[in-house]
Amino acid sequence: MLEGVLAYRARIADSIAIEQSSRSFTFSELEAASNYVARRLLEMGVRRGDRVVTLIRDPLSHVLTFFGVRKVGAVLVPINPRLGRSFLDFVVKDVSPVLVIDDYLASGVKSEDIVRPDARDYSFTYEERLSLDETKEPAMILYTGGTTGLPKGAIIPESAIIWNSIITILSWGLTSRDCTVVSLPLYHTGGWNVLLLPLLLVGGRAVLPEVDKFDPDWTIRTLHDKGCTIYMGVPTMLEAISRSPLFDKVDLSNVTFISGGGPLPPSVAERFFRKGYRMFQGYGLTEAGPNNFYISPERYVKKPKSVGKPLMFVKMKLSDDGELLIRGPHVFQGYWNRPEEKPFTDDGYLRTGDLFTVDEDGDFYFLDRKKDMIKTGGENVYSTEVEEALRQLPYVEDAAVFGVPDERWGEMVVAVVVRRKKEVTEDEVKNDLKRVLASYKVPKRVIFVREIPKTPVGKISKKELREAYLRDGFREYLDEAGQGPR
Repeated sequence: MLEGVLAYRARIADSIAIEQSSRSFTFSELEAASNYVARRLLEMGVRRGDRVVTLIRDPLSHVLTFFGVRKVGAVLVPINPRLGRSFLDFVVKDVSPVLVIDDYLASGVKSEDIVRPDARDYSFTYEERLSLDETKEPAMILYTGGTTGLPKGAIIPESAIIWNSIITILSWGLTSRDCTVVSLPLYHTGGWNVLLLPLLLVGGRAVLPEVDKFDPDWTIRTLHDKGCTIYMGVPTMLEAISRSPLFDKVDLSNVTFISGGGPLPPSVAERFFRKGYRMFQGYGLTEAGPNNFYISPERYVKKPKSVGKPLMFVKMKLSDDGELLIRGPHVFQGYWNRPEEKPFTDDGYLRTGDLFTVDEDGDFYFLDRKKDMIKTGGENVYSTEVEEALRQLPYVEDAAVFGVPDERWGEMVVAVVVRRKKEVTEDEVKNDLKRVLASYKVPKRVIFVREIPKTPVGKISKKELREAYLRDGFREYLDEAGQGPR
């Protein structure tokens, strides 16, 4: 199925599918390129069902590799090349790949080779494609961030990728006229499934950076110069875009902005609202894909904390304790080599591990990760609520809240804060929070740091925060006047 998308689009309207720097590739050129990659993989001994691990920084090479892998019927296992040898060793032991592709090997597929006139000699016959059309077979194994314990490989079947694209196209109204810049890395579900593959399926256009490193100025210029219409970034990316000097100089009124990967601070959303830009908040996870809800930009202005309603063909419900449960054709199959893991309920719903609430209009609101909810003195504290209150303080640049074991309270609420004004004290922060939060929600400790550690895709790692606090009181992160635990 997926391997036929490029050929189908080339027959219908051979428009530009991918752009990168000064290069552009039509659907027929991508089809020829991926055929070439597929033949190379076959020559290397890759066969249907084999796992191919990729450590590729060049997004274009990664896209070509993905379609080549799928034409062979193999499984793509993209991992972050910056995570180091120990993570690679773990993945190799876990999935037993027949091939590991890095930038050096991927760079052997050059544009002058893949768009040459005789490229059709590498095309698959209809019968060959048909024999590979097993949509229930794994297409990708995406490793979770490993924020708790060992990382787990989420098995993403081809059917889930196709359904995610269909659901996104229908629910968000994507057309062949839409264009995006892909900022999320392609070892992450968001890089592939928020917009890249849905746009290729509908005949749209995607602009790729040269490497998987986010540059807010380049992103702003490219969104404008390439006539892009839709863009997704995690909150840290949107924060950087809104603080770029170009944000006030370049007109991005044709772009709809989507935030995902965590709650968007209201102060960041307000900068986009002041410019009159369209924006909404999304929600997803590796196991169910990045696109599960939709709220129109017009309603998002009125409900900036909501992710809206479930997308078409997606079923949602809340468990007794408020955990979001998801069911739909876009959900993953399970975890690779983890038969002991039970991610589904008895009636087939995925346990997301996220706490939500629903209002009288049927709009959903993310509260917190279930494991990040703090139980202190018999009360439940949502870390996201305290973080939002902190970020509303004019002297706070960034903040994160987590719980640590405490003999008296069970768990103690701790906040780490990047401050704009160095003279701000811990007591001042606490007193300001007491004006807007119940007393039990106010952090018992406020620690001032230079920066807050984040995952490679810009999410705050609560696991690393807890470990750093318990290890040495954030000694490596403290700013000049920061304090460790007492």
